[in-house]
Amino acid sequence: MFKNYFKITWRYLAKNKTSSIINVLGLSLGVASCLIIFLIIRHELSFDTFHPDKERIYRVYGERTHQGKTSLSTGMSPATSLAIRDEVTGVETAAFFYNYQVKVSVPEQGEYKQFNEPRSGVDPAEIVVAEPQYFDIFQYHWLAGNPVTFTEPSVVILTANKAKKYFGDIPYDQMLGRELIYDNALTVNVAGIVADWNKKTDFTFTDFISMATVPGSVLKGQLDRDADNTMQVYVKLSKDATFDAVADQFPSFVGRHFKPVQDMKVSIFLQPLADVHFNTKLRDVYSHPVHQFILYGLTAIAVFILVIAACNFINLSTAQSLQRGKEVGIRKVLGSSRKKLMAQFLNETLLITIVAVIISLLAARPLLSLFGSFVPQGISLELGQPFTWLFLLAITICTTLLAGFYPAKVLSSALPLDSIKSATHKGSSRNWLRKSLIVFQFTISLVFIICTIIIGDQIHYMMSKDMGFDKDAIVHVEMKGNLQVMAEKIRQLPYVEDVSLHQETPAADQHNFTRFSATMSGVKQDYFCSFERCDENFIPLYGIKLVAGRNVLPSEYMKEFVVNEAFVRQLGYQNPEDAIGQMLTAGIWDQLPDGASVPEGQRQAPIVGVVADYHLSSLHSEIVPICISASNQKIYTMSVKLSTQGKSAGETKQILADFGKVWKEINPNEQMELAFFDDTIASFYENERKTEQIISISMFMAIFISCMGLFGLAVFMTKQRTKEIAIRKVLGARIGHILILLSNDFLKLILVAVIIASPIAWYAMSHWLNDFAYHVPVRWWIFILAGVFAIVVALATICAQSLKAAMANPVKAIKSE
Repeated sequence: MFKNYFKITWRYLAKNKTSSIINVLGLSLGVASCLIIFLIIRHELSFDTFHPDKERIYRVYGERTHQGKTSLSTGMSPATSLAIRDEVTGVETAAFFYNYQVKVSVPEQGEYKQFNEPRSGVDPAEIVVAEPQYFDIFQYHWLAGNPVTFTEPSVVILTANKAKKYFGDIPYDQMLGRELIYDNALTVNVAGIVADWNKKTDFTFTDFISMATVPGSVLKGQLDRDADNTMQVYVKLSKDATFDAVADQFPSFVGRHFKPVQDMKVSIFLQPLADVHFNTKLRDVYSHPVHQFILYGLTAIAVFILVIAACNFINLSTAQSLQRGKEVGIRKVLGSSRKKLMAQFLNETLLITIVAVIISLLAARPLLSLFGSFVPQGISLELGQPFTWLFLLAITICTTLLAGFYPAKVLSSALPLDSIKSATHKGSSRNWLRKSLIVFQFTISLVFIICTIIIGDQIHYMMSKDMGFDKDAIVHVEMKGNLQVMAEKIRQLPYVEDVSLHQETPAADQHNFTRFSATMSGVKQDYFCSFERCDENFIPLYGIKLVAGRNVLPSEYMKEFVVNEAFVRQLGYQNPEDAIGQMLTAGIWDQLPDGASVPEGQRQAPIVGVVADYHLSSLHSEIVPICISASNQKIYTMSVKLSTQGKSAGETKQILADFGKVWKEINPNEQMELAFFDDTIASFYENERKTEQIISISMFMAIFISCMGLFGLAVFMTKQRTKEIAIRKVLGARIGHILILLSNDFLKLILVAVIIASPIAWYAMSHWLNDFAYHVPVRWWIFILAGVFAIVVALATICAQSLKAAMANPVKAIKSE
């Protein structure tokens, strides 16, 4: 029986090549998109699901609310971690660690092998300074050594792969006691080797330096145990503790340990481990979170594309029901039951779906390579995985039922006599179904078109908006020593306009925030703002506009401040000039030249200048108060303004080569990682660009599939109306009139789709734009442009076949009766 089913199916598909090709291509695109998005979602959902007691592991994070603005931070002080461990009941253990991205040297036979540090935010974070309790929270298999040794100073634990990278392929026991030098200043000994996790994780750490190393090493100055707020704190709750019971203790904990700041509310919360990979609002330097909304959006896109392809199948199958009426009638007269007929028609759908699945499998790897720029690393099609075959089986069954059940039901339901007579049984209801499906297809396509236009408009706005500073022809590089020497040599190079040494660029990944206080109208008030150490060249190099007072003067430590207009408004002044001379007390202070520390009560300096507001980060966030001070302490970034106007690409390349020569003279064992500042700005909106790419690809796929279905229907409808067209031509109808006649019904349906799609797209894009503090308005003409585009595409699809029918010899059509 099944053999006959497949024979009949193959003959029918071979006879109706146009509809078969349209169905196969449409379903192939739908299944391929579902398969790729399934691989992406499965990849993202697999992060850090393998840890024992994962449901009891949480990250501690803070929330500050100041003047109605809320900021989140995963950075905590070590003192906070110790206090949580000692005071919060229900916490089994707590541990803090600090990411320490530096170069590594391995002494070997009097020489040193150099290993450059990964770039934060680009490569996985690998080196951490951690407490012993870290290994109580996250479980590792020990290949050599034991956790007890991690309590000692000047020791490091390595993962197996990293240990082999440093020391080669020798037994793990022989690696114990070997020396490693971090940042040319910190010497430690290997105390243990642990096995690498072979599953997906955001905790890509390979070098664990003991926290006991800090007090007696160069780390002491970098990791201030009382003031540093960049520690990551993780806790594991007791087995009998509940999340709510632990969380309820934090308000009183904050009251005991955090000094009140006027108009600021500080809160502490727990973030489940399962949320770390999906919370894009909490930032760190090691995890690479993905927005859950994007995963939901990808799922919806895959479903929509598959449904659009299924709509094509339903439309074409029901439209051809008249042609198959006699076949159905004869089969019923000869004894075929309705169930057998439905099985036959579902078999046709199954065969087409299987072909589509095979094509999608063949196309999956090339598509993953083609779209590798926004497909996460590590994703591949693994045919040996049971989940892959289960998904393919499920998608085959679902697609067969989705696309084939209704046509099979319609084709098998007609009475034998009506079928043989080719009666148009329930024709009007089927027409309404076809019209509804066309409206649905183009509604989805139009939503994609409108979203693509608005996202592109927002990206253009973000890239062209004046951020309050110059970003062209500026390069910057980070280094932790010899900055002054490097800067002097760079200044001597031709085509260099200016050089500045500072803490962070105006648009860095992260900025330091601190507390300032000022006495206003006899009352001391506290303020929270971004704080930047720099030299006197920082403001002019970046073209930051000075609106009152003067620039900072050269200084070894903080003596005066320049603030932005947002800070002035925070002080309560309307005129920037009024803020000049106002004394500020800083929550942090530089050491004096003799190494002495300034007493907290004397950490005062005047405001000497006010600059125009500029953005510290992307347009997702509002402009914040900023305070700038001249200082040569904690400076590790050099920015260089180039004179590249009128220079050729070759000359610019030579400038960068000269930079490299100077770098090699001063840092022969380090690799220079020079970055163009405008590329840094562009990287802010990488997620938006990827979203635009995904929506654009989805748009083209949806339009392509919809137009294929429209073309198939146009071919069928034209054949059905061949005699009508011939008679109209004989009676004097012109080609233009016939084209309007054949396309009029389709255009009405597209106009209905525009009306339905516009509010859906407006709602979705308004919600998306609300994530930006500064964004474009949703312009009315975008909806008209999208509608015109859809109409033009539909007309181009229909007119080829309609024109062919309109120009045909009417005599042939009439004689065919």
